[in-house]
Amino acid sequence: MVPSVLDYRPMKLRLLAIALVASAMLLSSRPHAQDTDAMMKWASADVIKYHIVGVYSAKTDVLAGSEVGYADVTDRVVIDLTWKLSEAKLVGTPAITNEKSAIKNLSNYEPKCNPPTLKGEYEHYTLLSIKEGLAGSAEMQVQRVYPAANVIQFCTGAPKAVAGKTETQTEEFGVVSPMLFAMPLGDNKEISISPDRKSIVVKKNGWTWTYTPSI
Repeated sequence: MVPSVLDYRPMKLRLLAIALVASAMLLSSRPHAQDTDAMMKWASADVIKYHIVGVYSAKTDVLAGSEVGYADVTDRVVIDLTWKLSEAKLVGTPAITNEKSAIKNLSNYEPKCNPPTLKGEYEHYTLLSIKEGLAGSAEMQVQRVYPAANVIQFCTGAPKAVAGKTETQTEEFGVVSPMLFAMPLGDNKEISISPDRKSIVVKKNGWTWTYTPSI
């Protein structure tokens, strides 16, 4: 899944909304000062270019239907889009670069049993399109491809054929506000600022999304 995080509100509500969300995300008792320079820079910004890199890495079921076969799956997608903050709208057409999934350590549901045999390639995440969604978010069309496979039944039984399947679904994607650079995030486990303070990093559901905004 793609994370849904801080969406941009209309201009007149922006500072209040961000302050409330930032306060809710404070998980540490340590004091953290606001970044005044960052606040001044991004408070006046409206049209933002985002370079977004999503990296997936998690143990994942790679079989369709009720059968289960786990593998360590990695995937990567790069998105370049322009976003008008005050209207929460896309500007122009986003550029999308999908990379192929990779899997290793394929295993049966029961680790002691022989692993499934895949008859094709598992493709975890292919981003087909991006458009404006609801409540200031983006809406993505995402495709996942499960290959046909054979699964050994009860460890020693005959192999069972599992049909392949292609699924396409709609996912909500939050476009994070660059005002996060100015906010004290504390020890938040999902949202952080990169060491060079150029990117916002969001981790959720096996994905690490790195947003690098520019005016």
